[in-house]
Amino acid sequence: MIKKTILLFLSFFLLFGFSIAQKESNETTKIYWSDWYNIEWADFQGKPNTEESIAAQSSIGLPYSFISDGEGEMTVMINVCFIKNESWSKIDKRNNVLLQHEQLHFNIAELNRRMIVKNLLEATFTKENHRELLDEIVKEGWLKTYREMQDEYDAETNYSRNFSEQINWNRFVKQELKNYEEYNYTELKISLIN
Repeated sequence: MIKKTILLFLSFFLLFGFSIAQKESNETTKIYWSDWYNIEWADFQGKPNTEESIAAQSSIGLPYSFISDGEGEMTVMINVCFIKNESWSKIDKRNNVLLQHEQLHFNIAELNRRMIVKNLLEATFTKENHRELLDEIVKEGWLKTYREMQDEYDAETNYSRNFSEQINWNRFVKQELKNYEEYNYTELKISLIN
């Protein structure tokens, strides 16, 4: 039996940062995305970088793993999480608009996770290509598509300062999450073609 676990992190702040890691942190430091929980300032538990001009930084990860018998089926587990001990904010800069902006980064991560799930379900996996194809689809969706969407979001909203664009993005992401609702699985079984 083959098991593989990968955790991709993206850090977003009022400028864009990026890192990849393969170690999972303690589960108590993570908040897995759900439609009923919004992040709070108390969830930003990392130490602020006082040398930075940015007001907040959210660290968002995409842990995924798979188990396969290498013959007929692969089970993929994929989720999005907010990493509390790597996310920080400057207390004097906190406000509801900035918190909503950071929440939308988390929501955009979930939207892109669902897009990845759709691509996984539509792909043709074989015994020979399932490991490489899984990594390729996830990395393309997370490192390229997701990053581009986050950059576009920050540019258009001017890091939450452009209120009308912030509202437009809030509406857009809410609608897109509904459009991709059928792909909200965090565990999926995929048949491998011989």
